Amino acid sequence: MVKPALSLLLAALTAAPAARAQDPLKVVTTITDLAAITRSIGGDAVEVEHFVRAGDDPHQVLAKPSMLLKLSRADAVIVMGLNYEHAFMPALLQKLRQKRVKPGGPGYLELGSLITPLEVPDKLDRGQGADLHPFGNPHFNLDPENGRLIARAIRDHLATLRPERRADFERNWKAWDERARALEKEWQKLLAPYRGAEVLAYHNSWPYFLQRYGLVLAGTVEPKPGMAPSARHLAEIASLAREHGIRVLLIEPWYDARRVSALSSVPGLKVVSAAATASSAEAGGYLEHLDRLIRDLADALAER
Repeated sequence: MVKPALSLLLAALTAAPAARAQDPLKVVTTITDLAAITRSIGGDAVEVEHFVRAGDDPHQVLAKPSMLLKLSRADAVIVMGLNYEHAFMPALLQKLRQKRVKPGGPGYLELGSLITPLEVPDKLDRGQGADLHPFGNPHFNLDPENGRLIARAIRDHLATLRPERRADFERNWKAWDERARALEKEWQKLLAPYRGAEVLAYHNSWPYFLQRYGLVLAGTVEPKPGMAPSARHLAEIASLAREHGIRVLLIEPWYDARRVSALSSVPGLKVVSAAATASSAEAGGYLEHLDRLIRDLADALAER
């Protein structure tokens, strides 16, 4: 929660002037994926900051005064949406005074509206788990085709804010998209032999990714989203893995791997550390992250 004392600081801040044409646009994104794509397309026309550090659980990040200050100085704010940033963005937007980078403002871009969400719940019930997503599963960034949609939206958003650099954004986007399409062909070939294969996941971050490559989620270590597994549930997951010959368990690095140590006795099951956000916010970081993820997964599925 943003501390009330911050209001004293905000009261002293006047609305920041719009960026001059020769100044880079100050862009704030929530996660590394969006920062990396924005840097790739924006080039020297943008200065990008992000809130969720690589390796941090985006659902556990809390609002801080420093975040609010960055938002107040931003020309553009780019978020995932679909309640992805539920842990920190609502509190920040409630305090934020600069309408230009709030929902409905010219600098605000929410990306969840670009996609058809998966796993939209019929009803909401706290018995379904602590980590609820009422608008559907928000981890759509893990599907590279959605990544391409994100990149186009960022291109258009930057061009609206800085129309004199439209040609630069278009050129940078074309180079990025060409690279993305080439990598997608490689990734499809790598995972094609395993279409229909079952995998396990610690947290349900993977429906868009698995759907893209024809893989099947057999079960999650979390009995419900955001809930640590009991010994009984782990035993059930181990039994499932043995019976189905499952080879891979995907686990994000922010979860304690000791929680799945009980599964080490399952023959052939390999634990693959797989972050649901890019490990680098630098230009190219999004595609590089997916490339490593897919190659690690293909190697694990190939092992006997």
